[in-house]
Amino acid sequence: MRSIMAVGIGLLLALAVGLLVVQGILAPVFTRIFGLEREGPATLPLALLVFAAAFSFYFGGMAASYKAPFRHRLHGVLIVPVAFVLSSALNLALGKGFLPGVDGPWALGLVIVFLVASTAASYLGAHRGEAIYAHNQKVARRR
Repeated sequence: MRSIMAVGIGLLLALAVGLLVVQGILAPVFTRIFGLEREGPATLPLALLVFAAAFSFYFGGMAASYKAPFRHRLHGVLIVPVAFVLSSALNLALGKGFLPGVDGPWALGLVIVFLVASTAASYLGAHRGEAIYAHNQKVARRR
């Protein structure tokens, strides 16, 4: 149960940070520079969204790793596949299909880029969360 809670906390933190970055911090950048309806290549906004996803999953992986009862790094990395499975299940339950909007090889490639970037960031965050947990345990034993 504690493992599920650790992954859930990491997933919620990743969602909150992602929404804060995209809708809060980067929202003025998206609306001011790119406008609500932009035309032309979408490379820069996609790069910013990949960064936002990686940024949020870094902190989610760190939180899940820190809160995990054991196998800290595994729990930190698990938030990406759990988020992907939950998102796909919700889309299927709502009748939108497995991956709505993914209709070609370029879109599928973009999904893979997001998954790889998010997994790498959550691994780095999980490693950091594991280090913080070990440090805090060492300090607590000294007392």
